[in-house]
Amino acid sequence: MEAEFISCFEATSHGVWLKSFISGLRVMDSISRPLSIYCDNSAAVFMAKNNKSGSRSKHIDIKYLAIRERVKEKKVVIEHISTELMIADPLTKGMPPLKFKDHVMNMGLSSLT
Repeated sequence: MEAEFISCFEATSHGVWLKSFISGLRVMDSISRPLSIYCDNSAAVFMAKNNKSGSRSKHIDIKYLAIRERVKEKKVVIEHISTELMIADPLTKGMPPLKFKDHVMNMGLSSLT
């Protein structure tokens, strides 16, 4: 759970920075809606959305507070998504060939052959 939560923190940090960077370039008016961050770990999603952190997670308290602040300010929305729908999985773990192919297609990538 802690690794997923830290990944969620990293994703929100990069996402908020990119949103600010794009707005600074003035290539578009602004991005008004909050960024959607999808996580397949329900404990990490619960922790990001609620004012509770366990005693075992003291070392991630600063990251926890940063995510809570971004959620509260409506800069990001943390949403749970089932593992089967997590299209980034082929980039992080091994999977059966057919499932891999489906995920790659859902990413908008196509085969070179």
